[in-house]
Amino acid sequence: MIADKITALYCRLSQEDVQTGESESIQNQKLILQKYADEHHFFNTRFFIDDGFSGVSFERKGLQAMLQEVEAGNVSTVITKDLSRLGRNYLKTGELIEIVFPEYEVRYIAINDGVDTAREDNEFTPLRNWFNEFYARDTSKKIRAVKQAKAQKGERVNGEVPYGYVADPNNRNHLLPDPETTHVVKQIFAMYIRGDRICEIQNWLKENKILTVAELRYRRTGKCRHPRPHPTCIYNWPDKTLYDILSRKEYLGHTITGKSYKVSYKSKKTKKNPEEKQYFFPNTHEALIDEETFDLAQKRIATKHRPNKINEIDLFSGLLFCGDCGYKMYLQQGAGTPERKHAYTCGKYRNRIRTGEICTTHYIRKSVLKELVLADLQRVLSYVKTHEKEFIRHANEYNAKSMQKALSRQKKDLEKATVRMNELNILFRKLYEDNALGKLSDEQFVFLTSGYDEEKETLTRRIAELSQEIDKVTERSVDVRKFVAIVRKYTAIQELTYENVHEFIDRILIHELDKETNTRKIEIMYSFVGRVETGDQPTESISYFRQIGANVKSYAI
Repeated sequence: MIADKITALYCRLSQEDVQTGESESIQNQKLILQKYADEHHFFNTRFFIDDGFSGVSFERKGLQAMLQEVEAGNVSTVITKDLSRLGRNYLKTGELIEIVFPEYEVRYIAINDGVDTAREDNEFTPLRNWFNEFYARDTSKKIRAVKQAKAQKGERVNGEVPYGYVADPNNRNHLLPDPETTHVVKQIFAMYIRGDRICEIQNWLKENKILTVAELRYRRTGKCRHPRPHPTCIYNWPDKTLYDILSRKEYLGHTITGKSYKVSYKSKKTKKNPEEKQYFFPNTHEALIDEETFDLAQKRIATKHRPNKINEIDLFSGLLFCGDCGYKMYLQQGAGTPERKHAYTCGKYRNRIRTGEICTTHYIRKSVLKELVLADLQRVLSYVKTHEKEFIRHANEYNAKSMQKALSRQKKDLEKATVRMNELNILFRKLYEDNALGKLSDEQFVFLTSGYDEEKETLTRRIAELSQEIDKVTERSVDVRKFVAIVRKYTAIQELTYENVHEFIDRILIHELDKETNTRKIEIMYSFVGRVETGDQPTESISYFRQIGANVKSYAI
């Protein structure tokens, strides 16, 4: 019976509507809807309310609850103050009015817009829906412009404060260290750079009853983005949260804005902006982490370290590369195999059957490599400590030459790409003029230009990439003094550890064995400075290798 069915009175208010005044308030909408229902003899009324929800999104609790009743066949009529209360998405609003409601025999009324689906004069309803969506699009554009302006000035747009900080009560855009959580951030970084796995950091957090970021936010503000976890899980930190913390430059004392953007005003999905589109403001607040610690953490994140079969991260994980094809080197070991039998091989060679790519094994025992690296590290440490000024001068000269060489090559490629792009632009302009003057038909124009479209897109991307590379090379000044600072931390190194290997070394290149001389070249690239030449004579070292010269070593198998 229709008399037993619900008359759904739907109210919605967004943050933008609040600014328009009392006429759009939930209370005012309720009064209007109830008065209309009473005067027109609609009975069994029930309110469905969404307070603070945009009309663009249809994932609203009140709306979804009403639609569930509609689909259950419990609703006879839906009444709103106007069409925009139902929604500001042209397609979805139209779908409800023209498909969903008719299918369930639901009458829809928008009081102020004069819409009543029981009549036959609703031709202008789609047009009104389109205007409502246009309003939402325009509002979204204005909000984005305001947020963009704030981001360009270094203001925090979303109000979120990085874990480990609190907003300054006198200036919400200034951050202060949080006495309650600062030590947690420092501990996470300290454990990570010394080689602890993420699960070990998670265990430490749980054992010390450190609340997750979301739980701490809820206890402080009463707000939460997702349903709260079970009380036994409030100390269970997700991997993603830890990696986010380890990657945030805010802990160096900098402010970064414009890090993400919404894909559309109709969607809540956000995407990360590339670094060149973000805004960087250095030294805006107190740093919690020093640059050396942060750089080590980024190096480890970039190499995606994974535990081996005995649940330990390998000493050289992420540092070894094939000196001939550039592919990563991988550790080979068997369960229970003594470490002296562990060895590294080229990843491209290892995957040759699956990929069809060809390289050679580049096999080298782990024990041999440890001996080589330790000897070279001791050589470099001794040289820098005793010839610091000379080392700084030589390193700066070498880096200046390398930078100039890279710049010259990249500028040449950029000039070549720019010239070709200019040629294509002239060609397109000429073809367009011929087409406009009738010398060239539309079909001929499309045929002649279609082959160049893809080339233009490729050139545009390449020009952008080269410009960015040139900027990076120009801005980069290899900080030799950072390397010297690392050296000063150590009196001597008698044994390799994960921490000292990854602190000193950026990468190690393993070349294939030279069968004529029975030697192999190994190149060690040190953090911040690359190669380190000392001028020392090659040093004999047991039977594993014949000579170690500078940081390029040859040894006999």
